[in-house]
Amino acid sequence: MCLTCGHINPNDSSRRCKACWLLLTRVSPISQDQAATLAPRKRRHWLLRKAWFVSISVAIVCLVCAQTIYAFDIVPRVFPPPAAISHDTPNLAPHNWAQGGRTAEGSRYTSSDAPVPHSVKWTFKTARRMLASPSVVDERVYLNSNDGRMLALDSETGRLVWEYQTGSRTSSSPAILNDLVIFAVRSGLVTALDRNTGELVWETDLDSPVYASPTIGDGTVFLGSGASKLFALDAQTGQIRWDSPTRDWVVASAAYADDTVVVTSQGSIVDIFDTKNGRRRLKYDTGKVRFGGAPTIQDDQVYFSSDGGRVWGIDRYAQTYPLERFIFHVKINLYVWKLIPGRPVQRGSIWSKRVGGHINLPLAVTDDAVFGATENGVVFSRESRTGKEIWSTDVQSVVGVAPSIAANTVLLGTKAGDILGIDSKTGEILWRFHVGSSITTSPITAGDTIYVGTEDGSLHAIIGNRR
Repeated sequence: MCLTCGHINPNDSSRRCKACWLLLTRVSPISQDQAATLAPRKRRHWLLRKAWFVSISVAIVCLVCAQTIYAFDIVPRVFPPPAAISHDTPNLAPHNWAQGGRTAEGSRYTSSDAPVPHSVKWTFKTARRMLASPSVVDERVYLNSNDGRMLALDSETGRLVWEYQTGSRTSSSPAILNDLVIFAVRSGLVTALDRNTGELVWETDLDSPVYASPTIGDGTVFLGSGASKLFALDAQTGQIRWDSPTRDWVVASAAYADDTVVVTSQGSIVDIFDTKNGRRRLKYDTGKVRFGGAPTIQDDQVYFSSDGGRVWGIDRYAQTYPLERFIFHVKINLYVWKLIPGRPVQRGSIWSKRVGGHINLPLAVTDDAVFGATENGVVFSRESRTGKEIWSTDVQSVVGVAPSIAANTVLLGTKAGDILGIDSKTGEILWRFHVGSSITTSPITAGDTIYVGTEDGSLHAIIGNRR
């Protein structure tokens, strides 16, 4: 009898079991009656061991396959989501500011020169503090107000053209694409209205809180949420094309360029996704910091800041490969214990510079410079390619909104209720205009008008002389 599988073998010169083919060792002849008693028990034990071995083997194979699928993002490659119906992008005419960051890249820059303010053209009052800048297209101002309304105003008079009741608070700027006004509210509802009439076109519930503004590029709405996800919606239908997980909540707008979309979450990770299928291209770890605001893209680089007072420039085309992050963390530990020379460099790194203070606001960018502001009122400019300081100016006031750029002027709002115009080349303060209440939205320039929201719920349209 084989002691491994319990098979009864003939008493001949064979050295292997006829059933399992293992060597017959430590065996002795037994009677037929003994074999009939012992063989079933041995057989059951062998089958049980075999079942355990097969189960563990299958589990290991499944785990390896699952890790391979995750590491190489095989599913979106093999089963890509539906493409967007259109490939349209918001109007970038100089007199328009069609979405939160103006461009899909989130540059916060317009070639239209900012006027030197001398008076308030009109003021529109809402019931709650303003938390999001309006969008301006042609002769309309579109305002997603914090008192539960989506509004369209006449840009010349501030007169109400139409309103849509959302019933929810918001900190999200609307985005205008052709004849659609697309916006989100805190409850997670994303809505598209006819921008001429205010009538509902489509509505999509993300089932999670939304604090960020939508970014539209190539016919797709990119929007992060409190579900720790980045969503891509078809701008024409509202259908979710894909969604991809992030480290933590996303409360800042995404930045889009070509076939990449970049998002910063409340964790320490910057994610770059493929816009065609939502596959993660790069996971960039900045350490134990939280991000100050939305990322911005200029050519092949991505820029972002942190509340630790640091500004980064990373490669938009870099890609993270399987096991690379694990190997990087191993190298970091070896470096900390002085077992290897030279600090390991994370894939995608170009430059990282400490500015100081806390930067809780998005950056603005031109072709050759990155601009930002710290909480305590230091406005700075850095070379976009190297991060080298160009200038730094203390405006002597607390800053609570992101800067924007109109031609050669950096615009900034303060909690003292002032709008400042700063020379983008030298950092010199060119002018200061007092609005009244604390500035709570980033000043934007559309045509010959600067629009800014305040603590008391007012939207001000400010006019002035050209420089």
